Amino acid sequence: MYYLVQTIWRRGMLRKVIAVSKNRCRYEFDLRLVETLPGEGRLVSGLAQIKEKVWSEFPSRWLGEVIFDRYATLKLPKPAGILVTTPRLIGTARQAKTLGYKTLLYGGHAHPSYLSTQIRREQETFGLHQMTKNYSRAWQMARFTTHVEQSDYILAVSEFAKNTYIQQGIPSEKIFVAPLGVDIHRFRPLPLPETNDFTCLFIAHVDGSTGILKGLPYLLQAWSELGLKNARLLVCGKLGLEARALVRRFESTLHNVQFTGPVSNPEAYYQQASVFVFPTLAEGLAKVVLEAMASGRPVITTPVLSPVVREDIDGFYVPLRDTETLKDRILYYYQHRDELRRMGANASEQARQFTWDRFSQRVADIMEEIAT
Repeated sequence: MYYLVQTIWRRGMLRKVIAVSKNRCRYEFDLRLVETLPGEGRLVSGLAQIKEKVWSEFPSRWLGEVIFDRYATLKLPKPAGILVTTPRLIGTARQAKTLGYKTLLYGGHAHPSYLSTQIRREQETFGLHQMTKNYSRAWQMARFTTHVEQSDYILAVSEFAKNTYIQQGIPSEKIFVAPLGVDIHRFRPLPLPETNDFTCLFIAHVDGSTGILKGLPYLLQAWSELGLKNARLLVCGKLGLEARALVRRFESTLHNVQFTGPVSNPEAYYQQASVFVFPTLAEGLAKVVLEAMASGRPVITTPVLSPVVREDIDGFYVPLRDTETLKDRILYYYQHRDELRRMGANASEQARQFTWDRFSQRVADIMEEIAT
């Protein structure tokens, strides 16, 4: 969001930023316009520590959002204008409407009803629905739904996400699309590893409300059935309770799989990869796919990311939950190493079409259109 704030500020449209903390405000704009929680977010980070170290089911994110929501409600400036907000800040959105604001919800995800449907299907498929009640997820989805209903406009980050809102009855004229960007200076084309080994890479936090939808069990099943020689699978990211339960299902048949946990230097892992595999079931627009492409790696993903990946040019699409097709596409790259270079080069060029500057300029244009 900081690129967007910077762009709006440069256009003379920015009146105030209400944030948890200034610690991540590293881009150039007038920081005097930033209002933050007292204590610079230490209360919110403390809630996260309780969840991590004391009680894994503690609804830290929900409580943090409620605290910040109430704070933001008190800080809305007058007279009214346009409020751009992230999901679940329903008190802020309600107060903004009372003051006469036009509200633009930065969705970032598919419609919450779509997400909930897919989550239930995954839980039923893998017998996870009795493992934990996950009150935090239920609260977040309920607040997200309420926020959608209260918003004047929705900002979706992909055509796929937009369509999930339309399917839930949101008029298309209320939905704008602005694809996310990638830092092309940080993620640059990298040569393929010199070794003859073959490496598939998956990066995502399979945790939280929607982590179950990243498609990891389908990748693990495909990998365990392929049994490729001189090949490995790298799985980067935090694994929640559901994810760890899924991994245990495949432990006896998984070979040459490394679970790294969260990584702060994804560039190093893109450099090790031959191909990036991301069989997601629901996204806004996954930044990791753009990062992999910018790093010169072809991608295997699902139509959720259409049209970012160009079929047979930058990589391949596989149908949702289709393990057989996923196996075929991984095997194709394993047997055709020259295609890794061809499609990887194409992918890096395609990624240059998705920059943070373009995203920010697009959203600023949308705000000007709404204001008229």
